[in-house]
Amino acid sequence: MKIKFHTLGCRLNFFETDGLYSILKDKGFSLASQNEEAEYIVVNTCTVTNKADVKNRNIIRNAIRENPRAKVYITGCYAQTDKQTIEAIPGVAAVYGNDEKSNLPYKILEDWEGGLVSSKITTDRFSYSDVLPEGHTRAYLKIQDGCNRKCSYCKIPSARGLGVSRNYQDVLDQVRFLQDNGVGEIQLTGVNLGWYKLESGEKGFLNLLESILNILEYSRLRISSIEPPDVGEGLLDLMSHSRFCKFIHIPLQSGSRKILKAMKRTYHPDSFRLRVQKAKMKFPDLFLGTDAIVGFPGETEVEYLETKSMLTELGFAKIHAFPYSIRKGTSAEPVGDTVPGDEKKRRVLDLMALSAELNANYATKSIGNLQEAILESDGRLVTANYLKGHLQNKDDYKYLHTGQFIDVVPTNFLKLPNKEVEMQFNLRAS
Repeated sequence: MKIKFHTLGCRLNFFETDGLYSILKDKGFSLASQNEEAEYIVVNTCTVTNKADVKNRNIIRNAIRENPRAKVYITGCYAQTDKQTIEAIPGVAAVYGNDEKSNLPYKILEDWEGGLVSSKITTDRFSYSDVLPEGHTRAYLKIQDGCNRKCSYCKIPSARGLGVSRNYQDVLDQVRFLQDNGVGEIQLTGVNLGWYKLESGEKGFLNLLESILNILEYSRLRISSIEPPDVGEGLLDLMSHSRFCKFIHIPLQSGSRKILKAMKRTYHPDSFRLRVQKAKMKFPDLFLGTDAIVGFPGETEVEYLETKSMLTELGFAKIHAFPYSIRKGTSAEPVGDTVPGDEKKRRVLDLMALSAELNANYATKSIGNLQEAILESDGRLVTANYLKGHLQNKDDYKYLHTGQFIDVVPTNFLKLPNKEVEMQFNLRAS
């Protein structure tokens, strides 16, 4: 049986797609190529912005139109929050929200075999075990889900529920499994990683990181986005470990105290600045990524420039800029959308240009410095500090294997408009 997956949004969704396919693969399913017909299609959706919702619907409709004989199943965050909207699309076979996502493979198997295939129906959000990456080299490992924060712009808590943590020992077992299977990079994912709690209810993220690092011999560790209050001395001390990638994505959202307060974020611009400065002081080659929302209600040019100034000052290597959009059910919804769309678009483009400039600055400083890189399946190299590119000498590829670690020296880069730079590497001379 052939199946296709369309995965949108965050790394959590990509991990969960790998988990869904791992169950079906064991039952004889295989992935259909782009031009190949499939019996089943799964669209794993995102709902972080209105633009994401539109993209979900377009992909669903295109999947139905291009695969008229396939049964199309929808899951993910948009499926959780807007189930009726999706069910109204002609051609959708069924919709399963995040709280039903882990059961989806069994529903597909029941349809395929024409009867009940499993009595172990579960709503456990960590039911995916022994999940290897599919179609990509680096593995995602989900350790946490849901969020207890109440940011006024965010719809994700209604899509993912309250915070829950994966069993401590289960996480360590999965790390061992991935390393034993030759996975070079393990990236921890969650809605709010720093919130990770032990079974006793105590915060346990740093304890978990330390235990993971004690296991790692071959694989390297990367963490996905982490909230500003969780970037402290404890995390920075652990990042000194040789297998911990020097990379942090820490969302700013706004550099204005006024806007952060309206967003119900739990930090002050000054405390954010101090944490980032300490991180950069400890690791001068640290790759810093961030998110910024522009056009939040009440954001004038003054508040926008406060954000841009802080992003420039702190020298982020990558900025994800988003225009504010009203999300149904959030506390900011009644305020309305007070900033004109054209102005939000201008601010987004301005920050995208700034991101390209800062990314080029970071790449320039990295030239000539020895880096450890992993070879992706598409021939791209990704260094521990998140430089991406290709080998300058194409003949060198014939000696290499996907997933292999190699030492490289950045020699140059191509500056792509409003995008991350494309690095050029040489193999380290023996």
